[in-house]
Amino acid sequence: MRGGTTAGAAGAAMALLALAVPAAADGAQPDLSRFYSQRLVWGGCTVKDAPKGMECAELTVPIDYARPEDGTIALAVARVRAAESGEGPTGTGTGAAPARAGAPKGSLVLNFGGPGESGLKGLGDFMADTARLAPAYDLVTFDPRGVGRSAPVRCGAEAEEVIEGSSGSVPADDAEGRAQLVEELRAVAEGCRRTTGKLLPYVGTINASRDLDVLRGALGDRKLNYFGISYGTRLGAVYAAQFPRRTGRMVLDAVDSLTADAARSAFAQATAFQKALDTFLSDCAARGARCPLGASSARAAGTLDATVARLDRAGAKTASGADFTSADLRTALTDALYAEQLWPALARGIAALHDRGDPALLEEITRQFAGKDARSGRTEDDNSREALLAVNCADDPVRAKDPAAELASLEARFAKASPMFGPEQVGAAISCTGWPAGTDYIRSIHRTGAPPALLIGTRGDPATPYPWAAETARRLGKGVVLTYEGEGHGGYTASQCVRDAADAFLLDGVLPAAGTSCARETPPQR
Repeated sequence: MRGGTTAGAAGAAMALLALAVPAAADGAQPDLSRFYSQRLVWGGCTVKDAPKGMECAELTVPIDYARPEDGTIALAVARVRAAESGEGPTGTGTGAAPARAGAPKGSLVLNFGGPGESGLKGLGDFMADTARLAPAYDLVTFDPRGVGRSAPVRCGAEAEEVIEGSSGSVPADDAEGRAQLVEELRAVAEGCRRTTGKLLPYVGTINASRDLDVLRGALGDRKLNYFGISYGTRLGAVYAAQFPRRTGRMVLDAVDSLTADAARSAFAQATAFQKALDTFLSDCAARGARCPLGASSARAAGTLDATVARLDRAGAKTASGADFTSADLRTALTDALYAEQLWPALARGIAALHDRGDPALLEEITRQFAGKDARSGRTEDDNSREALLAVNCADDPVRAKDPAAELASLEARFAKASPMFGPEQVGAAISCTGWPAGTDYIRSIHRTGAPPALLIGTRGDPATPYPWAAETARRLGKGVVLTYEGEGHGGYTASQCVRDAADAFLLDGVLPAAGTSCARETPPQR
């Protein structure tokens, strides 16, 4: 499986470069008017825990924008219509002009990240933070191509087992282990190609951005107003580059890099997660006797290290009798570091595992974070891991000539930067082994000509490290970086100050002054 690049796949990947700009005004590009002029038929939704008033529809888009006659796919779209009442409450805390809803402003399209996360599933959670936006905007989201209910990428049962267990981040500390990982990754790529079929070369941000513009047209909006989180910031930046004159107010929170290849991205994230872990341990220790891990940073770190060592020696058992390993503990650590409100539960979970061998609290953190049902595991329409791999590989033009040698050259560097996460995260550096080289268009984005955007960077973000916000702002050419001096992945849902600034921009067009920052806020404990 995951064998060499086929000529057809390579040609399709090269075709993505030709699609990096909108259709020419002289009509040289294929006629796409039937897609832009389609009317969305809104109806009921079958999404679990959908917010009140959510409606769903399907958007038809071409598989290949260069050859729309070669077939189409349907994208799942959802919305909650703007409240009919006028003004929402005003915000305070940033010094910005009051944010008021006023007259309806059309649609605000949302992407919650991944790549691979379902917009339809994410809308309900996000609604809690949109009290001022909901009266003004139709809140619209979608499952991007290849994700969830939108022609999902599938890789076959065998390949999906590898992705489920490793996500391309298996530790490989010897030549045999490295070779095995490389072969597994090649098998995954081949499984995805064979099972997904002709759509696979066209799954990526270049085409998802073009879908986003078709959605804008079908919604009847002259310009796209957009809120992207995490991977959603990459999608927003690509849209601003492809369609600068159609870009409206754009907020990008937890900003992704446009330039880092898989190896650089994995190293930056391993380093950032290690920093976040150290902050978590220090914060716990600062509580003194109330910290279940120890009253000093050294003691807290020692408790964690001893727990890892114990798991490596003998493991632990969950209530159902399943094994709980040090890899499972690292997963719980990673998940909890995304959201500071989970830190107290994480400390209690580590202590329970250390003192009593009980992993129940840590298991619950992982289950909640992944959105898993306690009885059924991943839901049938969750293909987030497969989609993440497919989109990231479509967006990355860099491939190691000798993946095993590349892995060997990086292992010591990753382990030094992050003793906890580096040895496993290093495998992500070669996760696109077996895939054709992706587009280099995203790497070339520079001064898009789009209106200024608001970019939100969180100082302690482990998944999208803070420097990426300034880097992407420079790439876009215009924009203001708002700094949240806190922890966790993303600032809008963590900070009232950040929400005030973002709402002021989306509602009134008021950007904060360059250099504005919001102080760290203490989240409700869980």
